[in-house]
Amino acid sequence: MKEKIIDFSNGVFEYCQTSLKTEPQELVLELEAGKSVQGSFIVSSCDERRVKGILYHRIPGLTLKGDSFFARAARIEFTFEAGRLRAGEGLEDRIWLETSAGEYELPVQVRIRGRQEEVKEELPLPPAEEPEEPKESFRKGPGRSEAWIAKRRQSSAIVGIQLVLEQERRNGCTKEEADVRLRELADALVEADPESSLYPLLDAMVMLREERREEAGWILRKYERTRLFQQRDRKVSAVFLYVNSRFRQDEEVTASCVAQLQKMYQKHPEDGLITAFLLELDPKLKKNARTRYMVLERQFRAGTRNRLLYQEAWKLLREDMALFTRLDGFTLQIFGWAADHGFLTAEAAQIIAAQAARLKNWSLLAAGLLKACYQVSPSRETAGAVCSVYIRGHRMDSDAFVWYKKGVELDAKITNLYEYFMYALPENYNQLLPRQVFLYFQYHNTLTNRQKTALFCNLIRYGKQGEELYESYRRQLQEFLRKQLRERRLNEDLAWLYGKCLLAETLEEDLLEALADVLFLRKLTCREKRIRQAEVSYEQLEQKVTVPLASGCAWIPVYTPGARIVLLDEYGNRYEKTVPYDLKRVMIEPGFLQLCTVRLKEHLGLNLYLLDGKGRHRLKEDNVELAWKLMADGRISEDYRRRLQLELLDYERRHHRLEQMDERLRIPDPDVLTRKDQAAYIEALTGLRQDEEAFALLKKTGCREVEPKSLLRLLQRLMTEEKADREALVPYACQVFEKGVYTEKIIELLTGAYQGSTMELLALWKAGNTFGMSLPELEEQILVQALFTRRYVNEVFPVYLSMDDRGGDSVIGTAYLNYLGWLDFVKGAEVPEGLFDSLEHHLLWEDRLAETSVLSYLKQLSVLLLLTDIQKRLVQKLLGEQETRRRRFAFVRQLLPYVEEKGRPNDQRIVEYRCDPGHKVVIHYVLEYHGKKTFDYVTECLYPVCGGVFTKAFVLFYGERLTWFFTETAEDGTERSTECHTIENREEHMEGDSRYHRLCRMQRALDYQQERSLKRMMAEYEELTELVEEQFCIRQG
Repeated sequence: MKEKIIDFSNGVFEYCQTSLKTEPQELVLELEAGKSVQGSFIVSSCDERRVKGILYHRIPGLTLKGDSFFARAARIEFTFEAGRLRAGEGLEDRIWLETSAGEYELPVQVRIRGRQEEVKEELPLPPAEEPEEPKESFRKGPGRSEAWIAKRRQSSAIVGIQLVLEQERRNGCTKEEADVRLRELADALVEADPESSLYPLLDAMVMLREERREEAGWILRKYERTRLFQQRDRKVSAVFLYVNSRFRQDEEVTASCVAQLQKMYQKHPEDGLITAFLLELDPKLKKNARTRYMVLERQFRAGTRNRLLYQEAWKLLREDMALFTRLDGFTLQIFGWAADHGFLTAEAAQIIAAQAARLKNWSLLAAGLLKACYQVSPSRETAGAVCSVYIRGHRMDSDAFVWYKKGVELDAKITNLYEYFMYALPENYNQLLPRQVFLYFQYHNTLTNRQKTALFCNLIRYGKQGEELYESYRRQLQEFLRKQLRERRLNEDLAWLYGKCLLAETLEEDLLEALADVLFLRKLTCREKRIRQAEVSYEQLEQKVTVPLASGCAWIPVYTPGARIVLLDEYGNRYEKTVPYDLKRVMIEPGFLQLCTVRLKEHLGLNLYLLDGKGRHRLKEDNVELAWKLMADGRISEDYRRRLQLELLDYERRHHRLEQMDERLRIPDPDVLTRKDQAAYIEALTGLRQDEEAFALLKKTGCREVEPKSLLRLLQRLMTEEKADREALVPYACQVFEKGVYTEKIIELLTGAYQGSTMELLALWKAGNTFGMSLPELEEQILVQALFTRRYVNEVFPVYLSMDDRGGDSVIGTAYLNYLGWLDFVKGAEVPEGLFDSLEHHLLWEDRLAETSVLSYLKQLSVLLLLTDIQKRLVQKLLGEQETRRRRFAFVRQLLPYVEEKGRPNDQRIVEYRCDPGHKVVIHYVLEYHGKKTFDYVTECLYPVCGGVFTKAFVLFYGERLTWFFTETAEDGTERSTECHTIENREEHMEGDSRYHRLCRMQRALDYQQERSLKRMMAEYEELTELVEEQFCIRQG
């Protein structure tokens, strides 16, 4: 820097300042907490010139191995230690480069990698897997062939024959109608399979019904001749025996047929066709009804399901009901058939109802039969029978409730009838329960808690207060509510009962705590069946609450809006946002809440609700006691405890209720606090004048978020009481100054130790100037740095004026004035308005200034309309010095009137061009003379006369015209041209006796054709020329 200042004071300047580049353009450091990292960056010149520079920074933990350089390219190595930065934190700052190539900033960005576990993105619940339908195995075959279709039609026709016979026997149709239908079916069978051995026999049976005995006889004789009835197909044999017996109408033939059928029955008792023929032909079975009934029952057990079977059995039971001993599957089918066709009698209905109690299982057939019995014979017994079968099936739906209600109204004596009445009670039941229900449960405590709740709700909603029944339940209701409250039970109906009937004023403390717990329960409903649990957590509490879901519902405690609810599926996967759920508050009782608030002082959930129930709290007079209670509770989280300590510290200090540090509010491990909380704790310590502890914590944590005014108070007291080293206070003084908060002591502390950019130093000087402080060292530092970097020279002009007023370093002042003058005259740059007053002051005192500063001052005077006497004398003196150097500039023409040599002609026109003196400058011009028709195009290489100023002088007589432009060629070969300019001399020069003036007047007379005046002036010019030649002769060497 010193060499450059000396060069500037001597008027030595470098026209073109080089520039710098850094690699990389930004330092990005990423490391783990507590670790260090090493690296480097390169500072290089953009051309071949070497650059001198100094590096400054205020980044804690950064160490540069070299803080200066002088080279074309320099590698700057550094080491950074994370130190007090935490995982996940970052730092953004910069390194200043104050160089001869200018002032630069290198941005620095530090990121500390976090050690915490990666937060996994919550995946949505996968779609439920639909159960796979069992694959049916199909056998390979012909499929629905014609043969298959024909067989299905034959089977349908055979079943149709049975239905017609059943319909005829129950008088559903006449014999003639039955014969017509049977004929159609028989013809269809014969036509479908003419080769069948069975279908002609069925045709013969129909012929017998139609009194076509002769034709039937032909068919039977054919079977006898060919012995077709003796083939292995027992159906053909059985049908032949039956039809032949009907045809012969002979007792011996019938006895023979019965004997053969009995043999077949012994071998195949499950065959329904053989059994049917035997029942019709055997005279013994016709006479013995019980045996006949047992045969039918045996056939049912063997698997026969036939309406003819049920019809025959019903016929026997109708004649002798003593055959009915139990209600089983066989009798259910019989009575069911009879009920469907309207044959069921009231007597039978009562007998069936009496047997209903022996049913062990519920079935749709049994329920339908018993309902039919009630329709046939409405009575207490039949209604009770329906209720009993529903109870056997544990039915609690709306259909069952209708029958339970009838049973209760008819006072049916059925075990558990009243219990199942309550189990099946619908939610929309909007009338008072029957009186006998209340009387029954007054002495039978067999209901579940849910049914008891429904019972009491019905009584309170629809009963009349004051009635005997209502009052008899009052004590029982209170005991029930207290029990439910002790177990923390809640649902919609129970919540209504609590609010309507609970005498909260009489509750003991344990029940009151239970009431407070119940008040904050919310009903969570999730329709996703795979969700198994709900987990609730709070940032204020250490413990999490996990509640299982039952039927898609769970009752969870919610104290604050910030409750975090996470759903867990059967595999333990957690879902917070992707699975929808509903949250409902069912118990809204302000009176209960107010009572709990008054009587309960140590209930954690209640206190948390009162403090944070409406969101993030702000301490006030009415909730500060709650904060003290929660802070002392061991169940809250440590983070929340520390937050409360900080808030209480701030509150008590602001309300002047805390003169000394309360040990309950002292945080033993402030290192774990967040930066914001650390700042708040330091501010609180500062407010309590715990300065040494606050400063020690500030240095230990490196917290930069402390409120500037609080930090300023801390620094002020530390400096006043000398409790800390002044050098250790400098970084924190810089911090508050950057925030615009400072005092005179802070300025004084920073003056000797502050390093930064020129503008930051200027801001520090201005701050000191507001206090009227004298800062000579800082002023010199600012000016030297601005001149060294050639940046912000105009902005620091007030600093120069201050230094010049107090008589500061003359070398620095001269260098500063010379540089500004050079900028103005050579480069044409903008300069401060007060520069020329300073130049004039120093020129009057005959201080040694550079030539460019003098020319800058004269150039400024040339544009003024009026000059003072002092300025006129300076012009004469300074122009005289310039004449000795034989340098002429364009502005001098305006100052010639102030020169003492009045007779000197103003005969020269100066054209100027400013650029880098190392560039090649060529002027291209054409000079138009009088009387000349062709003109020469002239190019001439120019050389700088003062720094980067190139000039060319021309003598223009009256009427002559000059047209010119410049070309500039840089070192790299690039060329630049200016626009063309033209000047013409039209000054008449009526006064003046110089040779130039006389020639101009003669030229003007020639232009205006003033021949007499021209001749006279020419004669005078010749006489004067001869006189000069005679009087002045040139000596020969």
